[in-house]
Amino acid sequence: MARWVCSVCDYEYVEEAGDPAAGIPPGTPFEDIPADWRCPRCSVGKEAFVRAGEEEVETNDEDYL
Repeated sequence: MARWVCSVCDYEYVEEAGDPAAGIPPGTPFEDIPADWRCPRCSVGKEAFVRAGEEEVETNDEDYL
């Protein structure tokens, strides 16, 4: 199961845990959360979340030497 991180406040949505306080049962994939779901910490929408481990990493040419 995946983890999704709010890019505004760093809240982590863990699919395995869900968000029971918002009626999202454990095991609910992020894609299946209703479109109007909001971050429980800062109230931004789903569009502000990125999948953990997929954040952009800056590299430079020296990284390949």
